[in-house]
Amino acid sequence: MPSKNLRETLRRGKTLTAYLTLGDPLTSDKTIIEALTASGVDTFELGIPTTKPKYDGPVIRASHKRALERGVTIDKAFTLIREFTAITGANTILLTYFSVALNYGLQDFMEKASIAGISCVLFPDLLIDYINSLDVYIKLCEKYGVEPAFFITSCFPHRLVSKLTKIDPAFIYLGLMASTGILLPITTSKTIRIMKGLVGDTPLLAGFAISTPQQISNCIKAGADGVIIGSALLRLLEMEQGENGATKLKSFILSLKEALTGWQC
Repeated sequence: MPSKNLRETLRRGKTLTAYLTLGDPLTSDKTIIEALTASGVDTFELGIPTTKPKYDGPVIRASHKRALERGVTIDKAFTLIREFTAITGANTILLTYFSVALNYGLQDFMEKASIAGISCVLFPDLLIDYINSLDVYIKLCEKYGVEPAFFITSCFPHRLVSKLTKIDPAFIYLGLMASTGILLPITTSKTIRIMKGLVGDTPLLAGFAISTPQQISNCIKAGADGVIIGSALLRLLEMEQGENGATKLKSFILSLKEALTGWQC
């Protein structure tokens, strides 16, 4: 089992996190998972498939659909997490909507996530639609030994962002765009600089629509401590699967890692 100390992992240097939807046949193959690990992915964000992934763009929505068509339920997802961590040994972030966990039973959800070996549970809708449940989430993280983390956007009040750092989360996830994989004409570097100034030593991970080494370099230069990629991986695997897909995926990840490490020199 991984150490579960995600916070320490993210504070060691600039990190690359890969998002995968649990049960998606494009990313469930052991060859693909091993290619991601071998090419330098530091941590994994594992998404539970849902019929309404409201913050995701078409590429990740399609990934959810493929997983659901294979019969992946929340309970099946917890089994897949245990299998995944046995292969990678990496710290894992579990991503789903707070509404999904509430419908399942919030306490049971957090307990099973902990038993499955999850390092951190991230609910992107928590501070948007369920902010009054923030204290409940924090207490359950403490009870079950998982690290808290928070999703924010450029629209979040600065006072709230500063308040989140006092909870000492594993990281804060800054969504740069309106949804995953959808580019919009906004100044991302300025947003990152402002938010990093607010969060201080708390790791700030940038995501949504990051797909090139140049974008990663810009994010790191602006102050991000790491990036999260998802749609770009899935697009590649939609075009190339099997051994060719694994080979191209490894090359792609290595190019992203080079952009990350270039700013650590």
